[in-house]
Amino acid sequence: MTTATPEAAPLLAVAGLRKTYGLPGGGRLTAAHGITFTVPPGGSLGIVGESGSGKTTVARMLVGLVRPDAGSVSVSGQPRALRTPRGRDARLARAREIQMVFQDPYVSLDPRLTARQCLTTALRLHGREKTVADELLDQVGLGTREAEARPHGLSGGQRQRLAIARALAVDPKVLVLDEAVAALDVSIQAQILQLLSEIRRDTGVALVFVSHDLAVVHHITDEVLVMRRGTVVEQGPTAEVLAGPQDPYTRLLLASVPRAGWNPADAVNARAAMA
Repeated sequence: MTTATPEAAPLLAVAGLRKTYGLPGGGRLTAAHGITFTVPPGGSLGIVGESGSGKTTVARMLVGLVRPDAGSVSVSGQPRALRTPRGRDARLARAREIQMVFQDPYVSLDPRLTARQCLTTALRLHGREKTVADELLDQVGLGTREAEARPHGLSGGQRQRLAIARALAVDPKVLVLDEAVAALDVSIQAQILQLLSEIRRDTGVALVFVSHDLAVVHHITDEVLVMRRGTVVEQGPTAEVLAGPQDPYTRLLLASVPRAGWNPADAVNARAAMA
C-alpha cells in the first residue's frame, strides 16, 4: 500500500484582493476584484493581460505599495499586514517576505552608489554580512568592473541584473517582477530569464512574474493567471492554458503574438469576436 505525498503548503496565498479608484467625474474604477491564487515554495506564477487589465495593481498590492480595499495576502502561512508596520524591525521583516523588481531599474537603485555599495548598504540594513555582496554580483553575472560602476555606467541589462541582486540581498521568500524584461533587447531578455530560472532553482525563492508577453510567461512560469478589466478570466498550469485557452480573451492574447505563419488578421478577428 502506498501513501500519497502531501502537497507542500503554499508559500504565498492570496485571497479575494480588491482595489477600486475614484474617477474625476464621479464613479469608481475597479482595478482588481476577487484576485485569488497560491504559489508553492520555489514556484513561479505569471500574471498576464493588456495595459489596464489590473496586473500591475495586483503586483503593487502584494508588495505593499498599494493598499487593497479587501482581501488578504499570507506568506508562509502568516498574514501579511496591509498597512506598513511602524517599528523598524517589523518593517525590515516585512521587506524580507516579498521584494519587487521593476521594469525601470532606476526605481530601486541609488544613482550615487556603485553596484557593490548598493548591495552592501542593503545587506547592512538587514543584518547580513557585507561579503555576501560579491556572491550576489557573481550570481547575477556582474564582474569586478561592473561592481565599481554606478547605475549610469551600466547597460540596461546590467542595471536589471543589479536590481535583481539588490532584491535578493534582502533574502526574500517571494520575488515579484513587474515587466522586468519588457524594456530589454530580446537577446538580453533571454539572459535575464535564464538567470531568474537559475536563481529560482538555487535559492528556492518563489516568483510572481507580471507581463503582457505570453512568450516570456511561457518560458518562466508554472502557473498563469490571465486578467482582463480587473478580473481573472482564466488560470491554471501555463502549458495547458496556452495550449488550449478556454476564454476568448486568452485566445485573443495568443492570436496577437507574432510567430512563424502568424497572420495579423487572426488577432483582428479575435478582438472583433469579443465585441
